[in-house]
Amino acid sequence: MQTALNTWALLALSGAIYGVFLAAFLFVQKRGNRQANRYLAILVFLFALKLAEFAGYWTNYLFEMPHFIFFTSSFPFLLGVILYLYGQTLLNDQFRFSTTTILHFVPFAIQLFYNMPFYVLSGPEKIEIFKSAVLADNPPFNAAYFFIKGLQISHMIIYAALTFKLRQSTEASSNGNGRHAPQLKWLRYLTFGFVGFITLLILHAVMLFNFGYEYIVEVDYLILLISSLMLYAVGFMTLRHPEIFSGKASLPASPKYQKSALSDETAEAYRKKLLKEMTERKPFVQPDLRIQHLAESLSIPPYHLSQVINDKLGQNFFDFVNRFRVEEAKTRLNAPEYEHHTILSIALDVGFNNKASFNSAFKKHTGMTPSQFRQTTSISQ
Repeated sequence: MQTALNTWALLALSGAIYGVFLAAFLFVQKRGNRQANRYLAILVFLFALKLAEFAGYWTNYLFEMPHFIFFTSSFPFLLGVILYLYGQTLLNDQFRFSTTTILHFVPFAIQLFYNMPFYVLSGPEKIEIFKSAVLADNPPFNAAYFFIKGLQISHMIIYAALTFKLRQSTEASSNGNGRHAPQLKWLRYLTFGFVGFITLLILHAVMLFNFGYEYIVEVDYLILLISSLMLYAVGFMTLRHPEIFSGKASLPASPKYQKSALSDETAEAYRKKLLKEMTERKPFVQPDLRIQHLAESLSIPPYHLSQVINDKLGQNFFDFVNRFRVEEAKTRLNAPEYEHHTILSIALDVGFNNKASFNSAFKKHTGMTPSQFRQTTSISQ
């Protein structure tokens, strides 16, 4: 078929090129929350590839590059997951990729395996299948196609809901200190854009499946437009609100620290050192832990350590330590080997002096009592 460019194809192509460069820029960022920026880079890159496929379809360049046909068909199982992991890393400094995180990618891997017989075909064979499956007047969509599309849309809806829930829980637990305010606002806009993208996919599927509706090509154009706008919005936000991506503190420095000689670079190094200490050595299990003890073990002046906790983490020392204690308690309350341990014994083991203070801190950070948490997790297992 003869290749040709039109307005919508040019928009898709320009969006794809812009997305690739933006993804590269975000991925190589060395300052700030590098983990979050890289998840966002992956999300941008996936949308850029979808736009490139759109451009190839409308210009007939797919027939020049047949191995790109249906290349992005499994991406819907990735988009929601990456959005959710981006939210996790954007709002939670302690989040790390783990073996359990891999489970999020199982649906994507399953569809890749399902598509493998097509991927190993020759270029001419792929073109013939594409012509009969997409370009025919009455494409022979089968039950498997409908089923996969339904699963993909449901999968994206679930992860959009999880991202909204993550944002709401972070906002509720911030107690109005505003540390994550720009990030929370940005994540809300990004998720709303993602929901708009899902809505158009649903409309596209309804008409494509011929449920009594005439297919309208303008729906394709709207999907393209939403995808492009999401990419341009990310670029705009990197310029308008660099603190979201550069890792600069969301809160202005407290007045009592305005004359401090602690630089941003040193404060960031102290923050990472502190979080590593808390995660790996778990000094918070000591009930008499004081900031002087922690500063001494880290070789950081107590005044600077207090500044890092207040300004970089948006907490006072008491809340900072108790958050780690609560997270450790949650792990133990959810672990089979601690099933026969009482809540009081777990509270004492993680550093609390009594059950009352444990219950108060636990409810403050989780929204439920330890008993309710243990009951909820036992039911779900």
